[in-house]
Amino acid sequence: MPMRGIAVLATSACMITIAACGTSEQPGSQPQPAGTPAPAPTVVSTRTAPTGDYLVDASGRTLYLFTKDEPNTSRCEGPCAANWPPLSGTPQAGPGVDLAKLGTVNRPDGSRQITFAGKPLYYFAEDMAAGDVKGQDKMHAWYLVSPNGEAIKTAAPTG
Repeated sequence: MPMRGIAVLATSACMITIAACGTSEQPGSQPQPAGTPAPAPTVVSTRTAPTGDYLVDASGRTLYLFTKDEPNTSRCEGPCAANWPPLSGTPQAGPGVDLAKLGTVNRPDGSRQITFAGKPLYYFAEDMAAGDVKGQDKMHAWYLVSPNGEAIKTAAPTG
């Protein structure tokens, strides 16, 4: 077969392979421009307080769970999500956190939310600084999250 025929055949095979396989991107994701670093992972770690350890993000902002959520299902949408923004990103375990308990779940709006022990994680909009726990026991449904993935239903920790 002449060289030109082999080149055409090889090019066709590559195009068919690419078309059949598609891309590895998630639906709704945007491709990263060449040379753009991947987004930093979202680190979940623990904060120690006199009343016990609880989950925080890398900057020390408190994370909460919503007791009305089902396992791996967020029920906090619209105005709720404005007051309780979901923790998003690619989860990474920090100090005191079991990587095996971290995961993600698809939200009703199509975005992804980080979970811990199957429970979607949230911030509270009124927490302004690291260590703020103003969302603790709000509406008897929002609680700090222990390192084992359970709701901490004691008084808000200090320290």
